[in-house]
Amino acid sequence: MLKTICYISDSQNFKSEDNLLNLYNKAKTNNLKHNITGILIYKNGNFLQVLEGEQEMVDNTFKRISLDSRHKNIIKVINTTVEQRIFEDYNFGFTTIDNRNELNNLNDYLEWLKDADSKSANKVIAMVENFIGRK
Repeated sequence: MLKTICYISDSQNFKSEDNLLNLYNKAKTNNLKHNITGILIYKNGNFLQVLEGEQEMVDNTFKRISLDSRHKNIIKVINTTVEQRIFEDYNFGFTTIDNRNELNNLNDYLEWLKDADSKSANKVIAMVENFIGRK
């Protein structure tokens, strides 16, 4: 069974771009290894991450994240089973958004997703759009 978790959190210890880049690379490697798709966005000291995959893998990944001292005030905003992944086709399954070009690509992808008219996908799209300040 597939599951999606979307959370937001305040970041800790990300005062430098190197720290952020290391986190992005580690997240991408771990998520690909566990067949988790989704996105990780950092903006103004906060993270928004969407995790999609097999239920056990997503739950275990979120548990590790919630115990990670680099995050505080973690709020799980979506926690649901899904029939299909939303971000599977986006940038080979998992990406981190950390510059204007990637943000523009994400905006294009969100527009394309809206055509699918999936209720659960639209909830995730709305969360991402709110986080990046797009409407």
